[in-house]
Amino acid sequence: MKINTLYAAVCLSLLSQTTSANENKKDELETIEVQGSQYKSTGTKSSLAPINAPFSISHIDQDTLQLRQADSVNAALRYVSGITPESRSTVTIFDQYTIRGFESYRNYYDGLELQSNNLWNLYPQVDAFATDTIEVLKGPASVLYGSAPPGGMVNQIAKLANGTEQTQVRLRLGSRALKEIGVDHGGVITDELSYRAIALSRTSDGQQKTTEEERTVFAPSLRWQPNHDTALTAQLYYQDDPKAIPSTPLHSVGTLTRASYGYLDADAFAGDINWSNFDRTTLMAGLKLEHNLSDDWSLFANWRYTDAEGLQQNTYNQNLVADSDTILARAAYKTDETQHGYVLDNQLSTHFTVGDSSHHLLLGFEYKTLSSTVGYWDTLGTGTPSINLAAPNYAAFDVSALPLNFYTEAHDIEQSNRAFYIQDEVTISALTLLAGLRYDSFTSDVTADKNYAGTEWQTESNIDDTQLTGRIAALYQLDSGWRPYVSYSQSFEPVAGEDSVTQQAFKPTEAEQWELGVKYQSRDTQLTFALFDLTKQNEIINSKDFVTKTQAGEIQSKGIELEASHTFNEQVDVQFNATHLDQKVTKNELDQDLVGKRLVWVADNTASLWLNYYPSLLSALKVSVGARYVGESYVGKYNSDTVPSYTLFDIAFDYELSEQARITFSISNLSDKRYVGACYDESNCWMGAERKADVGLHYRF
Repeated sequence: MKINTLYAAVCLSLLSQTTSANENKKDELETIEVQGSQYKSTGTKSSLAPINAPFSISHIDQDTLQLRQADSVNAALRYVSGITPESRSTVTIFDQYTIRGFESYRNYYDGLELQSNNLWNLYPQVDAFATDTIEVLKGPASVLYGSAPPGGMVNQIAKLANGTEQTQVRLRLGSRALKEIGVDHGGVITDELSYRAIALSRTSDGQQKTTEEERTVFAPSLRWQPNHDTALTAQLYYQDDPKAIPSTPLHSVGTLTRASYGYLDADAFAGDINWSNFDRTTLMAGLKLEHNLSDDWSLFANWRYTDAEGLQQNTYNQNLVADSDTILARAAYKTDETQHGYVLDNQLSTHFTVGDSSHHLLLGFEYKTLSSTVGYWDTLGTGTPSINLAAPNYAAFDVSALPLNFYTEAHDIEQSNRAFYIQDEVTISALTLLAGLRYDSFTSDVTADKNYAGTEWQTESNIDDTQLTGRIAALYQLDSGWRPYVSYSQSFEPVAGEDSVTQQAFKPTEAEQWELGVKYQSRDTQLTFALFDLTKQNEIINSKDFVTKTQAGEIQSKGIELEASHTFNEQVDVQFNATHLDQKVTKNELDQDLVGKRLVWVADNTASLWLNYYPSLLSALKVSVGARYVGESYVGKYNSDTVPSYTLFDIAFDYELSEQARITFSISNLSDKRYVGACYDESNCWMGAERKADVGLHYRF
């Protein structure tokens, strides 16, 4: 990827400009609550207000998460532009969604990646109740975060000790035997020392028959602030998921197309109660240091250690038995994963003035390492009972008889990354300029011992590479409240394996994006409109017989996004989001039939509307109504079939019983519409989320 022009522009910016800190202006529409020096924008790692940032960024606060039943990142993204959420609505072991047409499983927690090897199934999650705000940065983000999917990133900002005394207790009951109690308690020990503790217990049935969910969370934090210049925050996050729902797909016959028995219901299940569970435990410990070295220089250090393990027992589809549309052949598999690692992000920033320009210069160093082990066992269908979808037996497996040793893998994975980055945030009167560069050096060593029907062998895969990425952007504030902006940004992701054409290790995939947009803010209205052109290069492509594998593919995603909110009067406010996406494969020398095809999971159009109504005769009540539209997506890489579009309606009530207590009642998918969420191919489809209702009692004191 060419970077000479970008490098020159960044150097020019660093020599001639930078930024004064921008204070967040809280008006009726702003959803961010800035708590002193703790707030850092996901998009800049500075206090630059989102309305003044020359890129697209969305925010979801805790009250909105609770009102909309958003227990996961997946559910939280339902009303965000640029996103196709809940690709697998019935799955809870990870959050899967697409941003600007590119798939992502990876979330961030307080600005640091939730570490995973990104190769298997163990992805740490943070419960939405322990999250203060979710920020969605759209477009390539490698200039500040290193390896990242091209479409953008999701950052969950933690609830941490902040020097205030408050307690919230939340009780919820709902559909599928939902039972939940959550406690958020914070207080002050001394003038210098404050604490906060988040605790949660939740159980429910899953959407698919026989499946269950169970979660326990404990997240304490302690903040020591001896003076105005120094603050140290220690935090723990423990999450136990003894019952999470793995990805157990259905066939397209019966979900997408009619079978001889009709269509499957939304709670259809193709697994086995004796062999369907995901047991995960995650422990994270972190430290944050904020220190003003002088009036002009400040230091921010963010460190976190992660220890996680996950045990999965599940099935996958092989295909429908010949001459039958009811008997589905299956294979049983098991994964046993562990991972531990840490990530450190050190930031040194300064403010200075050069002529008429005010600068905020950020210098950063990031180091992260992760060690993983993976055990994999698979019957490959041997000795595995099939299932009759028309008359399913959900307890057909004799677990002791499953030949899981028919195929096995044992992986040892070591990954590390070192990075230096620099960013200059410049203010010249009404003009804001942003320029940055990042240099990453990363390694990955994977050793795998494999066994197939008694034949053993070993494979190795190694990555040792570097990558330079950058971003340059500008925004101009007009007196009318309009803020036009333009940006150019890059990203990369390492790829394991060897190119069969060049006989060299694969290089990282690369992406670049141009974005042109405008923002607007007044007392009653806030708006972001964006046009983007995002291209991913160095994509791995295969010949049709899978003999040749090389790195010569390209995918382009162009789109239009709109996010708007408006307060009509004291009784009515509304939020509206819309996206049109034109995504396609633009280069594939080994399989021309793929050129022009769209990736799976990706809807061509999405839109949503959320309206809040405050009755004048009942001031304690808020009534909310939402509508979500997700357009067509395709089945399989050749787009052999279409997943139909769907529209869903949600409703919520929030009633203040007193200054301390409120009650909420929410229903998602109000009409209980049956729909297919997505299909990877003809053998792997997932039903959409069925109707779900819950009532919550929230008490603050």
